[in-house]
Amino acid sequence: MKTGLISLLTAAVVYTAGAAPLRVAVLDFEDRTGDSPDARLGGKIDKEALADRGAYLLGKELLGQGDWTLIDRRDFIAQIEAGRGPYDDKKPSFLRAAQMVNADAVLRGTLMSFSTSRSSVNQGGYKTDLLDLTVRVSVEALDVRDGAILAVVDGKATERFRQTEQMETELGDEDVLALMEKALKPAVSELHATLQQREEALQNRPKVQLTVTSPDGPAMVEIDGVLVGTTPLETMHLYAGDHVLTVGRPGYRDVVKRILIEQDMAIDVPLLKNELDADQIQSVLESSRLNIYQGLEPALLIETIQTSE
Repeated sequence: MKTGLISLLTAAVVYTAGAAPLRVAVLDFEDRTGDSPDARLGGKIDKEALADRGAYLLGKELLGQGDWTLIDRRDFIAQIEAGRGPYDDKKPSFLRAAQMVNADAVLRGTLMSFSTSRSSVNQGGYKTDLLDLTVRVSVEALDVRDGAILAVVDGKATERFRQTEQMETELGDEDVLALMEKALKPAVSELHATLQQREEALQNRPKVQLTVTSPDGPAMVEIDGVLVGTTPLETMHLYAGDHVLTVGRPGYRDVVKRILIEQDMAIDVPLLKNELDADQIQSVLESSRLNIYQGLEPALLIETIQTSE
């Protein structure tokens, strides 16, 4: 199996020999280690800074294993920031950004634990302390079309250090980075195998394109509770089926509708201001419609839904 590149991971598909490699992008690498250990045993290490470097280590390991194509993380992050709305108080969605860079899947890493333990050995009257440093990491594979978790894999690595009266080791960043890299190796290998098992189901699952607009200006769009972007949202790719669409913006009431999407579709969503009195709200609701169109261009109106439903 030839070596490719890798970065983002959301759709879990592994390609057979001769097919194009899976395009992936690395989203981030978080620190969830909790309390720090004793200072001499690594407590002085900045674990958040180590986690930041974890994205680089993950990409490096992906380059060495499996049929992957690694998307430039700078391009991916730039697309995420470009999709941030002018009033967004939420973390920008990575789903639309992943589709903009033609990713098949998104990877998210976590530094789960960073722990030390020590034991003592007395040999011929000389006391020796044995220090074990253990690092555990986790990698999630996310589907770029709905944000679903496709796979979760873990990796662990341990290194032993000897401490004597004549020599005492104080752990540094390099010790932990080396263990993180070692822990990621089995995790990426397992991830590759897990995604191979999902290949057929993902390839055969029907996909559609969705466009969402609003005549009232930019609005945040969520699909099945996942933020996917801001209107006008053009040609968003998702799996065919039943979905919950939520559109809203500050100062307006959220519009929430469950819609069966079986083919390419365009939806125009009117929004209702919060500050209207009861009579104004009733008047708007009686005339307002949520229009759903078949196809993207040209669009054919196939249904109107009262926003008061």
